[in-house]
Amino acid sequence: MAATSCNVCDSGRPPLWQIRARRIVHDTEERQLYFDHAQLRILGLPVLYAPRLRLPDPTLDRATGFLFPEITSSSLLGWGGKVPYFIELGESADLTVTPFITTETNTLELGYRRAYAGGEIDWNTYISDDTLSNREVRWGVLSEGRFDLPREFELNFDIEAASDRSYLSDYNYSGKDRLDSALSLSRTRTDSDTFIELVALRSLRDAEANNEFPSVIFDATHRLRLGNNGGLTTDFHSHYRESQSTDDEDGDGIADGLDLTRATALVDWKRSTVLPSGFVLEAQALAGGDLYFLSDDPGFDDSITRARGGAAIGLSWPLMHRVEGGAMNILEPKVQLSSSGASTSDAPNEDSTGGEFDEGNLFSLNRAPGSDVIEDGARVDLGLTWTRFGPQGWDSTVTFGRIERISGDNDFSASSGLSEDASNWLISGTLTTGGLIDVIGRLLLEDDLGVTKNEIGVAYGGERLRVTSSYAYLVSDPGEDRNTESSEITIDSEYDFSDVLTGSASMRYDFTTEATTEAEIGLRYVNECVEVVFSVSRNFTSSDSVNSSTDFGLTVGLLGFGTSDAASRANNASCR
Repeated sequence: MAATSCNVCDSGRPPLWQIRARRIVHDTEERQLYFDHAQLRILGLPVLYAPRLRLPDPTLDRATGFLFPEITSSSLLGWGGKVPYFIELGESADLTVTPFITTETNTLELGYRRAYAGGEIDWNTYISDDTLSNREVRWGVLSEGRFDLPREFELNFDIEAASDRSYLSDYNYSGKDRLDSALSLSRTRTDSDTFIELVALRSLRDAEANNEFPSVIFDATHRLRLGNNGGLTTDFHSHYRESQSTDDEDGDGIADGLDLTRATALVDWKRSTVLPSGFVLEAQALAGGDLYFLSDDPGFDDSITRARGGAAIGLSWPLMHRVEGGAMNILEPKVQLSSSGASTSDAPNEDSTGGEFDEGNLFSLNRAPGSDVIEDGARVDLGLTWTRFGPQGWDSTVTFGRIERISGDNDFSASSGLSEDASNWLISGTLTTGGLIDVIGRLLLEDDLGVTKNEIGVAYGGERLRVTSSYAYLVSDPGEDRNTESSEITIDSEYDFSDVLTGSASMRYDFTTEATTEAEIGLRYVNECVEVVFSVSRNFTSSDSVNSSTDFGLTVGLLGFGTSDAASRANNASCR
């Protein structure tokens, strides 16, 4: 007797795989298949024997038992494999126990999932005894969850922790260089928005000492809508460093042990109206203040009170022209006069050390990314946007912009494009071609056409070939801890060689160091009864806490006995 989910060919050729047994019993009540003296045969050749074998029948979606193993090879972890064991814990929970054994490590991976009527948990724990570290036990936790609470609140949590700086990267569990475990409470209503979050932060970077890094951060923000044009925002922020040092060893102007608490209240208002001849007049205003409490830094007062505000008035003139064939062009020039500032600039800058200048904040009252820095002085904001809507889905948008500062100080970094009284020229654009090609780009140019920042992303989705690529360039900026320019490209691609065979390739190349930092190639074969995935990846980056490595992966999955007619017709390759 034999069982297989592969198509049995008319030519008499054996299926790709089959299980032959002296006897097969189908328990329809428990939905299980039992095999006596079972042989797993590949193309008719026996490769595995089991005196007793139990498999779920095609109608059972979840059942306790072994999942298909994975063969791995890594220059760090050696040769080995994973053998997952799935344990069903009722209809809404399960546990996956995965021994991961190689020549260099004995690892146990535990994955627990549970779904609730109003939430879910996904908990992953890793425990290792390996030759890569002097530690007797290395471990990591990557977990998250969500719960619906009364009164429309939502509770979210995530836990990210590891025994040492390199554990998660050594095992490819995570590529993050800062771990943030967070507990948050949020609620969004028509007239209000509430967000409360507690974060425990740990850096995995070699150059960052965790005791001098904000390790506990608390934020509470409430936004209340006032009428149709205004709002009230209250914010409370606090962070704590383990260090109590009052010295400034890294020279950033802030003591290594500075602890900060800030309370903020802001009222904002914005309104627009259409004037004769199609002109649009816009006005906005902002007013409020901050109260700081500081400790462990003699360079600042223990408490700082700061008033802040700003106002702007702008005029735009949207012009629309419909051309023959159905395309529509919209040209919108806009000029805005704005002014903002604060009563004092003596507050420490902890959240605005970097800055961005883009089409999203071209007409903002404050382009600083955080709350500690307030953009100061009067300025003229200039922008021109051209938008085209094509009848066949070919749409494009191009924005040009610049800011001319009239007065006030400037605290923006060199790479932000805002460090001079006359900002860089902003050029940004998007292009969509009805699903085939999508392009998005942004460029900051100096007056002499020198490039400060350049980023472009391209996505191509053909019938067989799919490619996404992005390029980014940044000038050197010591203010953002970047002493050399940064220039890199990433490419991810997939190609369907046939209906059942797909190849993939990806890479990241650093033009500054003239070296590839990451690369991966893979092949995936899948038909109605089998899935084979093979991959080779290389991480070229190395440091005190991150090791370069080459990884091989091979997974073979025998797909379920049940295959729909549509799936069989789409992937019926086993008889070709």
